[in-house]
Amino acid sequence: MKKITFIFALFFVPLFYAMAQYDDFYESLLTEDEEDIESLAFKPIIGLGEGVVNFFGDVNNVYKNPFDGRYASMANVSRRINSFLDINFFFMYGSLTGNNSISDQLLNFETDLLSGGVSLTYNFKHLLKTNRPIQPFISIGIQPFSFSSKGDLYDANGIWYYPWSDGTLRDIMENAPNAHNSVILTRDYVYETKLRDEDYDGLGRYSQTSFALPIDFGIDLTVTDRMTMRIGNSYHYTFTDLIDDISIAGTEERKGNEANDAFLFTYVSFQFDLFSPIEEIAVVEGFKIVKYVITDGEDSDEDGVDDFNDKCPNTPPKITVDFIGCPIDEDADGIADYKDKQPNTPRDARAVGQDGVRTIDSELISLLYEPDAIDHKDAFKYYSGTEAQKAKTTTYTEIPGKFKSLDGDGDSYISIDELQKAINSLFDFSTNLSVDDINDLIDFFFEQ
Repeated sequence: MKKITFIFALFFVPLFYAMAQYDDFYESLLTEDEEDIESLAFKPIIGLGEGVVNFFGDVNNVYKNPFDGRYASMANVSRRINSFLDINFFFMYGSLTGNNSISDQLLNFETDLLSGGVSLTYNFKHLLKTNRPIQPFISIGIQPFSFSSKGDLYDANGIWYYPWSDGTLRDIMENAPNAHNSVILTRDYVYETKLRDEDYDGLGRYSQTSFALPIDFGIDLTVTDRMTMRIGNSYHYTFTDLIDDISIAGTEERKGNEANDAFLFTYVSFQFDLFSPIEEIAVVEGFKIVKYVITDGEDSDEDGVDDFNDKCPNTPPKITVDFIGCPIDEDADGIADYKDKQPNTPRDARAVGQDGVRTIDSELISLLYEPDAIDHKDAFKYYSGTEAQKAKTTTYTEIPGKFKSLDGDGDSYISIDELQKAINSLFDFSTNLSVDDINDLIDFFFEQ
């Protein structure tokens, strides 16, 4: 069932994706040219995948197609060097197996395969100038790996398998004098014998670690801005001929050929760009590598983004825009660069004006006051009555309990300096008062 699922993903997912891109109502499908961006700080891309491994050596399976082997899983972290070259660090875990026989011995092995390595991947983008939904790639690298091969040489009762010419396994050799008394055995596929320990060819305790050169080729299929599906074949040429325990050092019928062992990994993986800012992805990839749109190509404001995709349709002439047609705002303060008088506004600025200049705290505080409010000391100028009556009005409203701590000079009156200090503490996050409390304090200030 797992193999069927893998085959389905390998062949039918790309087909469904291609069908989803097509619609009879599309008058035209346009692709955008990609810019060659070399200077951006690319972020790591994480990949996870699964595939099938086939072994090529002296003990071979009958190779019919890439899906006859054993399963393996992979993970990788890659980082883009430039628009067409990636460096890739990968890890792979799975198993290898092989089966055939000679006249008096059943040859087979199984081993876990643990490897990791580094490779360089070339995606042809500086040759294929037009963005496309399917992008070819090729890579080459180096990988250390380890193996520990075991053989299935005995049945469940500990009886040695002898292969006969009729394709059966027996408990004695075919040319033995008592061959007519032989018993047919059923193979149990339990790999119980450590082949290196048996030392059939006098090789001793040879190393079970080696290196391989992986040559990888395939296609990348864009799914979303941040996810790419990769379908690939990776051929791994190793620097050992002992994975299957058969080599040119063997004797008689156990003598192998001079070629080193190799294996082929056919896989599907998904690459996730989880860390790059969306603006960077858009610039580097030319907006999803491929961008199909329904449009007649009209660009009213001539900013390089067609009207169908232009989120800012009235951009002034000769203004640099992003992939959705909006003017660039490098400091992300909400004011486009072309009208920003402070192009490097600090990221911690609480507010900026319409010209992009940072608004300081005192200006924010002043916005809380009524512009026509009368200072407390001038209030008496507008008080009707005699001077004696005015003199009698010097008593103040009692300060509410939650504001008494703000009366620093203890005169039972909240002054303008004390009010401003309370407001400053709100912006500095050094007070327990809420915004509503500050509003109440301002109301009380004018009621005094």
